[in-house]
Amino acid sequence: MAPRAALGNGRFPEANQLVVDSSDARHLMVRTTFGLLRTFDGGATWSWICEGSISPLGLLDEEILITTAGRTSVALSDGMAIDDGYGCDWNRVSGDIVGQKVIDLVGDAHDPALAYAAVGVNVNASPNGRIAKTTDGASWRFVGDLLPGIVPLTIDVAAGLPGRVYLGSNDANFEFGFIDVSNDGGLTWDRHAAPNGPDSAYVSAIDPGDADRIYARATFPTNTLFVSEDRAATWTAVHTADSRLAGFALSPDGGLLAVGGQDGLTILSRADVGDGTSTFAIVRGAPLSTRCLTWTKSGLFACSDEIADGFTIGLSIDDGSTFRPLLRLADLIAARCPDGTSVARTCPARWCEIAASIGAACTAPIAPPPSPSVSPSSGCGCRVGGASSRGALWWLAGMTVLLPRTKRRRDRRANELHSAPGQTRPSAAGNTS
Repeated sequence: MAPRAALGNGRFPEANQLVVDSSDARHLMVRTTFGLLRTFDGGATWSWICEGSISPLGLLDEEILITTAGRTSVALSDGMAIDDGYGCDWNRVSGDIVGQKVIDLVGDAHDPALAYAAVGVNVNASPNGRIAKTTDGASWRFVGDLLPGIVPLTIDVAAGLPGRVYLGSNDANFEFGFIDVSNDGGLTWDRHAAPNGPDSAYVSAIDPGDADRIYARATFPTNTLFVSEDRAATWTAVHTADSRLAGFALSPDGGLLAVGGQDGLTILSRADVGDGTSTFAIVRGAPLSTRCLTWTKSGLFACSDEIADGFTIGLSIDDGSTFRPLLRLADLIAARCPDGTSVARTCPARWCEIAASIGAACTAPIAPPPSPSVSPSSGCGCRVGGASSRGALWWLAGMTVLLPRTKRRRDRRANELHSAPGQTRPSAAGNTS
């Protein structure tokens, strides 16, 4: 691949989040610095969806989430967009989050129709947090009371305990970090200090077998992975790296951890000590310039630097020992969508510019995929993979007050962590996850 050229938005083309459809392991969606990428055949073919078809304001690493109905939601600075199940037609959701800054999204493993959102709410020129949830993907309502004086960053739910929710946040001046814990689906919260100040409130994963074991990443003063085994009451450092920890994922059984950044990927094992605590040991390392990590029953997915590693998306089925390329940018094509959809109206005029910047062929889409059978009001949310939290800063950037301290402004999002000709979307009956 030729050296990368910066895109019109000034960013280099790379991927930084990957989510997998919980009802169809072959359906993946990838967030990039130049739009979304979709595949319905497990990565054999990929197509590009432009940012403008989702929001006229464009995107800046907003969180994405695939529902079990195959519909993708995108958190936005003024609400949320949801697609038709194919990434072709995007519309705004309804409910309490309309016009609000949606910062993070997560699906509930116990109830595939349930998803949560962390929302930034400006009240009297001051930042506050709210939690919203949906049972259909299209309509969202607030739960619980206003969380005053905080900037929400990340939200996650426990697979091992219904109703257990963790929320990472900062105070309005970004001086303190908090991890809040709810046992009733966000109605009430207990507050704990983040492991190491405001730059360590990035909730990264919850152990699938122990809802009290939570992992958080820090970006300052060191790039450190922390673990708490008592519901965020106390914390222990697990791993420190030289570069920002852009990706983190747990194996489906929670026994292995994958953590990585620009200086490489590290796989760690976890073992019970017997007193409610764990020991961690490095299993292996790999020189993979990691941009994101997602671990499912299909294997460990990684976003990487294609110049350094030879691929943008890879899959490992041997716990990170080796990776098989799933996507090289030169193989990307433009999404083909029916006339009248937001992608068909917006994206074709941009494709050749994008193709030139990534070394792909400037070929027009040949034919649209079959019309989606998913009704606009159906869907639910189940995230696989990490969230990101840059959206919190963009929310605050629009305010006329706050943040007298601008030193070492934190990149809260941290840049975390279709069909091809002849391709049709398979049914969920082929799910291998």
